Amino acid sequence: MATMVERLLAVQEHDLRIRAMEREQRDIPARQEEERGRLEQHRAALAEAQDALKAKQADVKALELETDAGRGKIDKLRRQQLDLKTNKEFKAMDQEIAVIEAEIAQVEDRELVQMEEIERLRGKVETRRRELAAEEAAVNDVVAELDQRAAGLEARLGKARAERAVAAADADPEWLARYDRIFERKEPALVALEDGICGGCHMKLPPAVAHDARRGDRMVSCSYCQRLLY
Repeated sequence: MATMVERLLAVQEHDLRIRAMEREQRDIPARQEEERGRLEQHRAALAEAQDALKAKQADVKALELETDAGRGKIDKLRRQQLDLKTNKEFKAMDQEIAVIEAEIAQVEDRELVQMEEIERLRGKVETRRRELAAEEAAVNDVVAELDQRAAGLEARLGKARAERAVAAADADPEWLARYDRIFERKEPALVALEDGICGGCHMKLPPAVAHDARRGDRMVSCSYCQRLLY
């Protein structure tokens, strides 16, 4: 026939399993958030690449406006040339037009360089987008797996609690009540006393305590950590 200590040890075995599963259950949402947090770096990298692309496209647009303005000036000067009276005035305006055309050519060269940079940035955006999509798929798989884990834990916890209730019904009520109070604060609550040393706090106890604990017919507590001893 099981002793009071053995019955209480059976209860504790269930409690330790339950406590471990409860901790894992509580950790699952945090782990899922941590997984989702991995996406933030990829989203930030994509946003940074998109911003760089938009900024470069704005630069090109400004250059296009600059060349359009230059061509507009040339058109205006060409029309004005039709009203000029002397060859000297015509040549002077031709020189002015040539200066503007040279400026336009320089702007167009810069525009070509910027267009090449835009193509590079477009490729970078696509790379970042693919990386984010791949990471999202991986994170979704992990989150779904953790959801399944949580559902399985809930079922296992229900079974473990039922088994614990059966074991607790077989334990001495007074011993169980004291054990429960200790287990709320410390686990394990019932520990072995080996060579006069408490298995919970590892403090050396007097020989009389070891003698009482070996008898197993009454509750003996560690004078340091208050755990029950056997």
